[in-house]
Amino acid sequence: MVNPVDNVKVNWKQHNSNTKIRNKFLEQSELELLLNYAYQKNLRYALLIEWLYLTGMRVGEALALHWDDIIIDEGKYTVSITGTLEYKNIAVSDQYKSKQTKTSAGMREITLPPAGIQIFEKLKALNYDSGAFIFQTSTGSVIQISAINSFLRNAKKKLNINKPLSTHIFRHTHISKLAELGVPLYVIQDRVGHDSSDMTKKIYLHVTNKAKEELDSKLDLL
Repeated sequence: MVNPVDNVKVNWKQHNSNTKIRNKFLEQSELELLLNYAYQKNLRYALLIEWLYLTGMRVGEALALHWDDIIIDEGKYTVSITGTLEYKNIAVSDQYKSKQTKTSAGMREITLPPAGIQIFEKLKALNYDSGAFIFQTSTGSVIQISAINSFLRNAKKKLNINKPLSTHIFRHTHISKLAELGVPLYVIQDRVGHDSSDMTKKIYLHVTNKAKEELDSKLDLL
């Protein structure tokens, strides 16, 4: 007797895996929706969010930046990433930049794209005379990770973004955008400060495979 179940193929695991990876980064439409919302609600948070997307930096690395960490040479803006914000169980006024990033690979320099340069110039206009940190509140203290994540949780509800929304998603979104642009994996890893990362590889493969599928569908039109 032939068992019809023998010919049934179930792909649930692969589907669930793809869904989990898609939830790690924002699509362009979701990013634009969130940025529009943020710029309407809180300029300083919006600038930080867009900076994280444009640079792929960890939020602690971005918040630890001092003015002299941005090197300007012949119109080229380079960010020197050499530490992270030390904030746990420390009063806001006493928080400081560590002498080491999360990993040794995190010690790096990255180039700012034109949109990143615009953000830096806006931050100078807002904060330059207020203190050492680039990303500050209106009162001159460094922006708190808990505060920006709380802002993002509220945005998630308002905008009906059905993905876990925290500062780390912009780092993954940066990776996905570079993969979409065809940047090699090893270059992406160097930019975001990863010797090796399973999630970086998974996002890269997910996006590049999706691009191949889109190419296949376009080839049908030739």
